[in-house]
Amino acid sequence: MSIDSVLDRRSFLALLGLAAGAPRSSEALELADADRLITDNREDGVRLLSARGEFIGARGAYYGPPVPFAQLPGHLISALVASEDRRFYEHWGLDPRAMARAVWSTLTGRTQGGSTLTQQAIKEIYLKEHSPIVRKLLEEPVLAPILELNLSKDEILFVYLNRVFFGGNAYGIEAAARVYFNKYARNLSILESAMMVGLLPAPNRYNPHRNLEVSRDRGLRVIEQMVDAGYLSRKAADRAKREDLNVAPSRSAWGGVYPRGTQIGWFARWAEKEANANSVAPAWQGTRTITTTLDLRIQAVVERHLQQALRRYARTNRIEEGAAVVMRYDGAVMALVGGHDYKEKEWDHATQARRQPGSVAKLFVYLAALQEGSNSDTRISDAELTLGGRPVRNFDDRYLDEIPLAAALEKSSNTAAVRLAVQHGDRTRELIKAMNIGDHADGEAGDLALGTYEATLVDLTAAFASIANRGRMVIPYSVQRVQDSTGAESLTRVRPPTSEIKQVVASRDADAMRQMLSGVVQRGTGKAADPGFWAAGKTGTTTGNRDAWFIGFTEHYVAGIWLGNSDNKPMLGVSGGGLPAQIWRAVMMDAARGS
Repeated sequence: MSIDSVLDRRSFLALLGLAAGAPRSSEALELADADRLITDNREDGVRLLSARGEFIGARGAYYGPPVPFAQLPGHLISALVASEDRRFYEHWGLDPRAMARAVWSTLTGRTQGGSTLTQQAIKEIYLKEHSPIVRKLLEEPVLAPILELNLSKDEILFVYLNRVFFGGNAYGIEAAARVYFNKYARNLSILESAMMVGLLPAPNRYNPHRNLEVSRDRGLRVIEQMVDAGYLSRKAADRAKREDLNVAPSRSAWGGVYPRGTQIGWFARWAEKEANANSVAPAWQGTRTITTTLDLRIQAVVERHLQQALRRYARTNRIEEGAAVVMRYDGAVMALVGGHDYKEKEWDHATQARRQPGSVAKLFVYLAALQEGSNSDTRISDAELTLGGRPVRNFDDRYLDEIPLAAALEKSSNTAAVRLAVQHGDRTRELIKAMNIGDHADGEAGDLALGTYEATLVDLTAAFASIANRGRMVIPYSVQRVQDSTGAESLTRVRPPTSEIKQVVASRDADAMRQMLSGVVQRGTGKAADPGFWAAGKTGTTTGNRDAWFIGFTEHYVAGIWLGNSDNKPMLGVSGGGLPAQIWRAVMMDAARGS
């Protein structure tokens, strides 16, 4: 007798008359297709891939690739059956005695298992949000036998192990094996398999990242259950208990799992926000896959050099935080680090924090002068200056008479920049607005020239990218495409033709600015950033050394470095031409080696 494998859920629940509410999002119960059961009705989550398609992390529910039953270790299956459902191969989906115990415990307010693995599989996929009494008395007793009629025992185990929650955001045995042991599920040892099975009754309590000894003891009890069930000899069990146990460091932070390191978390959060902003809410449901612009090699380079600098100088120079962004000329962000440690706090100093740019803001003042007829040889006074009754000081307290604009930019003359801002204030404000820099860049000449307004590192870096890009507007982005839970593309980034990209600065003015910025690296305040090949950039330091910046570009990449403290406390002796420039140089040299 054939059983219709697809039951209309709403009709079924109406017949029962006791539904607690329709399950999460599916319209029908699929009980014959094992592959679909693994993907149907999943918890919401995001898988993130690098530009090359490498898995870099997951936010929300983390589902690993399904592991075929033939590749699941035999001792994993034995541990599961011995611990969770000793009569699994004998029953037809229900164990009446165990069910009676489970229902009685529910009615009396206690917690006791009793569901078969078949029932647990049904619950995991379709019934998690239902009333326990309705589920155990009416729904599972009907659906479990139907599932057994449609799938083999091996297929049910295949579905269960690839769907069940193992804690640590991990769903399915492959995700759990990677999270806890940094290995493929097929390579799990007996002790590791026993610990994985031991997680199932209380995934958070037995999580080895939270309490390794409790988790290991639970695994040892599962091994004893395997012996009692006849799946393991005493000798083999004793040998398994002595196995070396190497639990992988936790790669989880703030609702995400990042196998290649939690520092990628800042980029992952930013990419997810971008994907959400460019797709409708229904496309967020289930497991989405976001293919990003991240280059893992350059990301590793940025993380290494920024962390090395912070470890070496944090205490002596009173530096708590640092951030870095590397992008291509078109705005594709290839690497991003938003702070010292993503596991400590998720606040992103690259994309969220608005800080004063200091002398980095001189970019816009000099661009305005170029746009209004000046050139690199136009002379400007570097002499002492008083504005609004207050003296304007140069960083080195040295003052010259009239000097070329190029020389004034190289020495980062404050007095020259303020004089330019007085002459070209309106155009400077227009440029700042056109390049999406700062919401409040409407101050006086001194504010414009000395960068006392606020901006983010990623936006400032994009502004320099526009100069590198010969004046064409650059909007930073991190997402290449988004696929929904079915694999269909819900968002694909299509680059506009070059002719349609907004020209925010005339190419001749951008080229002149490129050359002036290269002089900053060759002869000026940015000499510490010189990587030994062509480069251009600008230093920036704010009052009291609260912020230190270097932002610039080579022929291949645009990058920005910021150092400072979250509470805005002064650093000790840190300026943009010092440590930020040195970090920038190291990053660009290593990045170039793989170009």
